[in-house]
Amino acid sequence: MLRRVCALVAGVGIAVAGLAAALPANAQVRSVYEGNVDPNYVWRSDAASKLLAGKPWTDYVLHRVPGSFHDAPRIPEASNQALTRGNSLYGPSTPIYVKRTDGTESMCTVAVAGYDDKGHKYALTAGHCGEVGDAVTSADSWQVGPSGTIVDVNRDLDYALIELGSNAEVTRSYNGVRINHLGSKPVKPGNIVCKQGVASGWTCGATLHDWESMNISHTCAMQGDSGAPVVVGDRLVGILNGGVLPSPFDVSCHSPLQGVIHAPTGAVRLDAVLSTLNNGFRLP
Repeated sequence: MLRRVCALVAGVGIAVAGLAAALPANAQVRSVYEGNVDPNYVWRSDAASKLLAGKPWTDYVLHRVPGSFHDAPRIPEASNQALTRGNSLYGPSTPIYVKRTDGTESMCTVAVAGYDDKGHKYALTAGHCGEVGDAVTSADSWQVGPSGTIVDVNRDLDYALIELGSNAEVTRSYNGVRINHLGSKPVKPGNIVCKQGVASGWTCGATLHDWESMNISHTCAMQGDSGAPVVVGDRLVGILNGGVLPSPFDVSCHSPLQGVIHAPTGAVRLDAVLSTLNNGFRLP
């Protein structure tokens, strides 16, 4: 049985790779935006791109993360409105660039934004997205420049705390994802959780395990989705970390054509995060 599963995973990977080879090269995540154009916001209208996104009849699809063939989330109007005020808007599913001190840059997703007990603005994402001192910029309003700094990283639980600057605004509702409640009892196996990340968008999957500090579900996700909100309805239950299987079985979900052929996804439970945060974090 295991051999059949491995063969199926390999077959899907080869098929997706073959279709992807027909595409122009994906833009690399860069910190320099030439000609005032974001190189990681690329529209595709070719047949291969639309097929890989599972939307062969649409006019075009959007790619935002190298290696992702999903139709990515668009910049919401609320973010554009904040941009006219010279600010970046942060909320559940805001995509971010994290610039490390060595000059490299990566993309992740914000799980939630809000205030501490002193009224300072903060956001949460995955811990492996950066280090303390790294600058954070909204990928939806990169023109503003850095609007946050990672001030704490918990390696055990894999979450990072971002302190937001005076040029940042916070919201509990972003791009169709609304958070009204923080944390929950463990999600029962079989119950559905969903996430929205910059790489693979809105996807859902059945919970396989939820106890102590970790939720594991069969939710489609890949690089760039790290830090995404994992929700049940309007309740934030976790912060997405990544795949939970060892290589070579840790197959990311690069395309919806993979169906269920991808690794389960782990998320740190928000209750565990809040119990160690100790700053009175609350929603806007």
